[in-house]
Amino acid sequence: MDAPDGPQLDALAAAVASIDQLIQSLDMDRSVIDLERLSYETGIPVERIPALLDGVVSEPETPQETFRKRLVFLRDSRLKPGGKRLTLDEIGEGAGISHGQVAYLLKGQRSPGVGAVSGLETFFGVVPGFFTATERQALHRALQPIHEQLTHVALLRGTGISALAMRSSSVGSDNDRIGRELRAAVAEALQQPEEVRELTHQMRALPPKSRTRIFPVIRQILGLERPDSSQPTDGSSAGRP
Repeated sequence: MDAPDGPQLDALAAAVASIDQLIQSLDMDRSVIDLERLSYETGIPVERIPALLDGVVSEPETPQETFRKRLVFLRDSRLKPGGKRLTLDEIGEGAGISHGQVAYLLKGQRSPGVGAVSGLETFFGVVPGFFTATERQALHRALQPIHEQLTHVALLRGTGISALAMRSSSVGSDNDRIGRELRAAVAEALQQPEEVRELTHQMRALPPKSRTRIFPVIRQILGLERPDSSQPTDGSSAGRP
């Protein structure tokens, strides 16, 4: 189980404040944040996310109710080809639990064991802790790659991002609109020969994980690497529809 919110409350607030500062420095607004993607990755209803970003604290739920809601969310959002929901048998077989246990869990009539939680996380292809994190914990984790991408865009556009901001970012999946901004910033920098040397120095200043993250973007722009057009699928490793 994840620990109660506590310090995570401040961590989320700090992450949102940092993202807001980056957005403002880039003359953007919060519309660059893909709320539907955040919902898909966290299991938080999309209409709840703006309030959480604004610091509204919801009433605490029991771990069992949080688990039930996330499991229902996964079944409703990770659909089979053709748009049908996974059957209880398909979920049970994929997660290594019985059909009956899946039914009880979906109704909130039983608490899941560690094995059931792990099996369901693996089957649906979600991060460890998906079922047990509070909304604030889940949102804080999902915002990290957005913070990283915004930091890279700001760095490439010369807005003076501090080393502390760069160190605080972590690797994760792309936010569609911010990803486009990142590619545009890299492409613009590479079109200016006199800026290539400065870009190289900036790249060297990035933490190793961030350099690993941004190199493929540059390689794609230079035509040295084809963009990964594959999309995760539903079922045992469901991705975005």
